[in-house]
Amino acid sequence: MDNLLKLGKTIKERRLSLNLRMEDVAKKAETTRATLWAIEKGTSNCSVKTLFKVMEVLGLEMTLNNSLETSHSRDRASRVNTALSRKTNRFLIMCVMQYASSVGVSSEGIYRKMQEIGLLDELEEDYEDLHGMSTVYLNDYVEARLEGA
Repeated sequence: MDNLLKLGKTIKERRLSLNLRMEDVAKKAETTRATLWAIEKGTSNCSVKTLFKVMEVLGLEMTLNNSLETSHSRDRASRVNTALSRKTNRFLIMCVMQYASSVGVSSEGIYRKMQEIGLLDELEEDYEDLHGMSTVYLNDYVEARLEGA
């Protein structure tokens, strides 16, 4: 199963378990019902910020495991066939998840720190230069920026 589909299914199951309507979650996450529907179906092209807001509203946290790591490696080769915004968003999600996993902390916490210092915006702007970097180098880059903040 595709990782976006798995994530969407998890988000939907959590929303339903909390007896929340799509409209309620969308409003709290400052997005639209249509965007939330697309996230739940695994077809969303939403921003990383929106995805994390939805997860925060639902009390979900994203962690990286070996199966996701493998699928991200395969995904890099297929990114040529996707829209730039989708590629960029996947890249940002991978940066957050990979770094959080390497230091053993929650991805949500890392996301917030990266957002506070403007690192997510920098990574998005420099996507063309950074997307080919090795994971180790990219983690070092993120670590240096977080420590310098």
